[in-house]
Amino acid sequence: MSDPNAPPPVPAKSYPEALECVERTERMMAIVPAAVIIVLVGLPILSELAHLRFGGAILGGLIMLVIGGFVSQGVTRFILSPIRTARYKRVAATLAAGVRAVPAAVSQWRSWWDGAPGALAVTQAGDLVIVDRSTNYEELWLRPSRIVNVGVEREAVRITNTKHGGRFTLGGASRGGLFGGYTFGGRSRSVTHSVETAFLEIRYQLERNGMTHTSVIPFGNDRRGADALCATLRRLEQDGR
Repeated sequence: MSDPNAPPPVPAKSYPEALECVERTERMMAIVPAAVIIVLVGLPILSELAHLRFGGAILGGLIMLVIGGFVSQGVTRFILSPIRTARYKRVAATLAAGVRAVPAAVSQWRSWWDGAPGALAVTQAGDLVIVDRSTNYEELWLRPSRIVNVGVEREAVRITNTKHGGRFTLGGASRGGLFGGYTFGGRSRSVTHSVETAFLEIRYQLERNGMTHTSVIPFGNDRRGADALCATLRRLEQDGR
């Protein structure tokens, strides 16, 4: 009788270029914002210290720390994040093509780029093929017996938008003018709504009673899609090989 935990008789494919791209992008996202703050804060402090102006160094450092925080956020949002998105989408497309071309009939597949790129496929024989950050971008074939748990999680973020109405003045309103007046305050209205994102967690073991690993698949606001894939994985059936 064959071992149900044995790997399938197919070669596992690896994607070293994907791993290199993701690691390089992660370093960029961590180092560049910090470097921006260090440069903006450090140069004024060094300039003041060179002239022995210690009070100016402290005050200037605090001011530039606040400014550097805003500049760093702007660099991340408008420069680094678009670069990361473009890179990760290219990697996700490569991974999607890979799992769709595995040497087995594929019944469904999915790829993603949010967080870190990845892809998976479900074969008609009942195998789950995953390649993502948790596998170091090596193709991983999982039999149902290796899947410990599958569940859908969600995160909800509350966003508040505040709109301020206009202010208007009745009568003269200039300071020191001849005419008095009364200024009516504007109205403010706040609207709060929740933005919910769903993601699928797949926990698996590579060996009996071994360490449990987790793969996270983002679905955004497609909660039904996450539930559907979760149900599929929970009911995986294998052929008789």
